[in-house]
Amino acid sequence: MIKVLRAISACCAIVLFGPLASQAQIGENSDYDCLIEPSKTIELGSSIRGVADEVLVRRGEAVNKGDVLVHLESAVQKAAVELARTRSKNTAELVSAKESMKLAKKLLTRFEGLYIDKNISQQQLEEAESQAAIAESNWEEARENKVLAELNLDQAQAVLSMRTIRSPIAGIVVDRMIEPGELVTEDQFIMKLANLDPLHVEVILPSTAFGQIESGSVATVMPEEPIGGAFKGHVDIVDSIIDAASGTFRVRVVLPNPEGKLPAGLSCNIDFNSDAETEADQQQS
Repeated sequence: MIKVLRAISACCAIVLFGPLASQAQIGENSDYDCLIEPSKTIELGSSIRGVADEVLVRRGEAVNKGDVLVHLESAVQKAAVELARTRSKNTAELVSAKESMKLAKKLLTRFEGLYIDKNISQQQLEEAESQAAIAESNWEEARENKVLAELNLDQAQAVLSMRTIRSPIAGIVVDRMIEPGELVTEDQFIMKLANLDPLHVEVILPSTAFGQIESGSVATVMPEEPIGGAFKGHVDIVDSIIDAASGTFRVRVVLPNPEGKLPAGLSCNIDFNSDAETEADQQQS
């Protein structure tokens, strides 16, 4: 009877603590190969065709979001903006139409009084009413023309702005494909940019580790030499699908890189259960 009770107790222990034993597997072999990559890589193009007038950055140069990278030739577009600006500021037509409308309405008011006193005919009154209506219509048209001129200015400025190509991200110029004087078309890449803060660390794990890594958990990344060291990141994405052919799934770790110490493209090892002292820990101590 005692032996039976012991056997039952052993079975219960296996059932109750089986998940803990499974979690221990990643602790026993938590050091995996990984690859450090840019968090963003953009192949930049142009939405319009034109000749490169200025290329303001070189390969390897750091840029901020919104920095000007390329100016396309824009003499014609600048002239169009100045013409539209002049037209948008011209108020002569609007002022003239407004004054004409005021005068026509005053005359109509006077004619209405004369008509009541029977000093003018109904035909003369109707002519005054018609002149007042035409003057008001001309004023409305002048107002619409002023609005259209302002919209034309906005359009001309938008066309001009398209000839200035800016960086959509903060990062590094990885490659530059054009030089001043070259033709830029809509179907070609002119520059490649990469964001290195933060970095993404891509890891391929065996299916046996599935369910043992959670999003938001801490991981220690150890780049290969000559960089070396240990850096802390956090798990961002854990794939929910295991590749049947290889029996693996992917995990992405986000690794802060504010000082730009770590280059992208490095192989690395990653530890999901390591207590190793990182570079940040060493600096704080």
